[in-house]
Amino acid sequence: MDQQRERIMNRVYEHYCYLKECGYEVMFTALQGSQNYGLDEYSEEYTSDIDTKSIVLPTLDDFIYNHAPVSTIRIMPNSEEHAEVKDIRVMFEMFKKENLSYIELLYSDYIIVNPKYQHWVEKLLDYREEIVAADPHRFIMALMGTAFEKRKQLCHPFPTVKEKINKYGYDGKQLSHCARIAEFMTRYVNHEPVTACFKTKKKEYLLALKKQTNPLPLDKALELADEYCTQCATIADKQPKTGYNVHTWSFLDELQAKVMKQYILECANAQKEE
Repeated sequence: MDQQRERIMNRVYEHYCYLKECGYEVMFTALQGSQNYGLDEYSEEYTSDIDTKSIVLPTLDDFIYNHAPVSTIRIMPNSEEHAEVKDIRVMFEMFKKENLSYIELLYSDYIIVNPKYQHWVEKLLDYREEIVAADPHRFIMALMGTAFEKRKQLCHPFPTVKEKINKYGYDGKQLSHCARIAEFMTRYVNHEPVTACFKTKKKEYLLALKKQTNPLPLDKALELADEYCTQCATIADKQPKTGYNVHTWSFLDELQAKVMKQYILECANAQKEE
């Protein structure tokens, strides 16, 4: 394991441990973001964030007292890193919606798995191709929707990018997202493996857009973002409508039920011993 990979894995593990310390029963913690797309960067000027998403399990008390499934974001102590936490029931619905920001977890090279659920996580990861292929039309529409959402946010003065907006009129990171999604969609419909689609072939170009190395004038940035969104919409229009694969969704439902039963029985046995 090279030093950079080891550093990233250590940080993901810290997220995993922090959530366990917070009282969550974590199934697994996976890295999200630029590293999954081959767009991470580590230099004196810029270091890619380490943000994660985790699947957690409901307790017996959650069912008894009818607690709402967990869906929240925690900020890691002593850093600005985000640790997103989702109940397994919520996360599996995200998989069914074919949302790329959740599908990417199944393809990440950086995952920390709770040993108790290793068997189930391996089954889930082995089934990732079937999950993506379960509803190709929904997957394409979800990708297009993400591109249009990034276009909408291109000039929005979020607090973290207000300085960029004041200086350039737009946020290059959102523009790079539009370009990345258009590339992903193009390669996907041309039958490249999903694993390959996640790794961009345009790293330098996308990083230049993101960092605004040679910033485009606002009108040109808007025009380029619109071109990428049009490209995404054209691909989506050509995608035939399909229903979902009931067998794939049944697999997710059954796996979810088995994992939850395992933990609830563990909780029940622990209460008996008290």
